[in-house]
Amino acid sequence: MTHPHPTPHTRRLGQPLPPADLHHLTPHGPHLSVHTPRGPLALYRFTPLQMALLTGDHVPTAAHWPEHLKAFLYQYVPLPVLPSSPHPLPGTVRAHARDPHGLRTWDHTTYQGWPLYLYAHDHPGQPPGGEVPHLFTQVRLDQPPLPGTHHRPYGP
Repeated sequence: MTHPHPTPHTRRLGQPLPPADLHHLTPHGPHLSVHTPRGPLALYRFTPLQMALLTGDHVPTAAHWPEHLKAFLYQYVPLPVLPSSPHPLPGTVRAHARDPHGLRTWDHTTYQGWPLYLYAHDHPGQPPGGEVPHLFTQVRLDQPPLPGTHHRPYGP
């Protein structure tokens, strides 16, 4: 009688960690980027968050979204807290706690209250590819502040 082989540790979709060589936030043209030794890396914001906060809705972390959306959402990696930028930025940079029970539990960098994300398929020094109209857009240096309260973990 043969026994089925035990399943090796299954890699979950979309749990990429942020790259290890992220240095600090930096201006890159009209956008905010993260500086790496290989060039700038674009940063994104989840645009539906603004309407959710204005209407009192809660945006769940990606782990709590429907299964068919998780593979998409997991392509956007929360930006961890980085050292202070040597370049003065026009907006406010802060650290925001994420859900300690989620899949990506590290503290999250915000700019003007907006949580910042990396697109897992972008490469430093290359044109950004993570723009999805009305969902994920690049963060601008002149980004207006996110309205509403920012005291609880939220967002993908």
